[in-house]
Amino acid sequence: MTSASLMNLLPMIIVALGAMVCIATEPFIADKNKQKVLPWVASAFLLLGFVSLRFVHVGAESLFGFLELDTLRMFLLATVLLCAFLGIGGLQVTLAREKYPAGEPYGLTLLATVGVMMMVQSVDFLPLFIGMELAAYPVYGLVGLRRKDRNANEATFKYFVTGAVFSVLFLYGMALVYGATGTTHFGGKQIAGRESLYSLGVLISAFALLFKAGAAPVHFWVADVYTGASVAVTGFMAAVIKVGALSALGALWMRSGFEKLAPVIIVVGILSIVIGAFSGLVQKSIRRIFAFSAVMNAGFIVLGLLLKDLGTMYYFLITYAIGSSGALAAIAAFSGKGDAKENLDDIRGRGRRHPLEGVAAVICLASLAGLPPLSGFLAKFVLFTGVVKTGYIALAAFGFALSIVAMYYYLRIAIALFAPAPADESHPCCCCVSNSTRFLLRFGVVVAALVLAALAFVPVLLPVVKF
Repeated sequence: MTSASLMNLLPMIIVALGAMVCIATEPFIADKNKQKVLPWVASAFLLLGFVSLRFVHVGAESLFGFLELDTLRMFLLATVLLCAFLGIGGLQVTLAREKYPAGEPYGLTLLATVGVMMMVQSVDFLPLFIGMELAAYPVYGLVGLRRKDRNANEATFKYFVTGAVFSVLFLYGMALVYGATGTTHFGGKQIAGRESLYSLGVLISAFALLFKAGAAPVHFWVADVYTGASVAVTGFMAAVIKVGALSALGALWMRSGFEKLAPVIIVVGILSIVIGAFSGLVQKSIRRIFAFSAVMNAGFIVLGLLLKDLGTMYYFLITYAIGSSGALAAIAAFSGKGDAKENLDDIRGRGRRHPLEGVAAVICLASLAGLPPLSGFLAKFVLFTGVVKTGYIALAAFGFALSIVAMYYYLRIAIALFAPAPADESHPCCCCVSNSTRFLLRFGVVVAALVLAALAFVPVLLPVVKF
């Protein structure tokens, strides 16, 4: 361990400090001012965390063999901070609209962000488990913010129970790996005669991470939980939690050298893509559409494990996270009280009334659909090209075909935003909060749209992505 490896903890420390400040100061702020002050405090610490990435030491010695930071992980950390910023902006508009009297959600969001940042840097089962739980417990609270909402209560109960079960499974897998290697580090040397024990442990732990990512066949919680949570929380979960789970899965996969488990990855990828693509076609609820989008994209990203490097997989993960969080943050501005206006018919014409958020949402949706010239198109192109080069030509063709099918439900949302509003529309404007309250959200979705465009024309990750 060196001072450089300790410096790499700085972004996590800053965001954790921001969470503590938000939680500690919340009781001393008047209820009417909590949605005005605390989002700015949380955003300031996220910005400081982002700036602190300038001072980290990429490639420094790992911290006790627990945490590492390289170029790919640094970009993932930047993505997590941007998506958390979008979540804060969406929460501010949602809670201000509903006159929510408390400010704990901002501290909870930052705590979950710290947990994901730890997951991103983990190369050992112990910090990975701590990060998983630190990310999970605040999200349980965020999902159940509306305590009088039956859907929110049901979603919180299902998410908590299933999350606890898969946390236990992860610990069991970790125990098997420790018994087979004598260490909790990823890729530890196997003791002779315990190879099967090691394989089973890694496989069980991997399925626990797939649960967190919402991949099939352990996706059963996604639709209900995404529907029960507010749109802003859904966007945070769809992006930030998925980044933590899939980046950790990638590190575990590469260090464990489990190319022989490629058939398992192929089955998981195909199931996720099929279920996500076709289930999303029949949905009218925007949150359920994005729930099955999360399942489908988890399948695409998992296929990146078949390649020899993680650059392609992480590049796709970054573009998906920014696109989904940006789109859902913008849609949070169009939703009504209690997210009553979150169906396709309910947001019809909202992009015309609020063109800045509408155009940013369309750009994010177009990237998710894989339309050129946005980075989502480049990510899919690089991924399918890599899968073809590994010899899985039929698999690449299958994934490409279903990605075209899935374009339909992204385009449905974009078309609804700018379609003519119903002539008999009687409900008031959904963006009934002040411009100052909407500033963080508007700034965040514009930044997300610009980043998605910039990553296509100036793809900073391409030096580490092998075509």
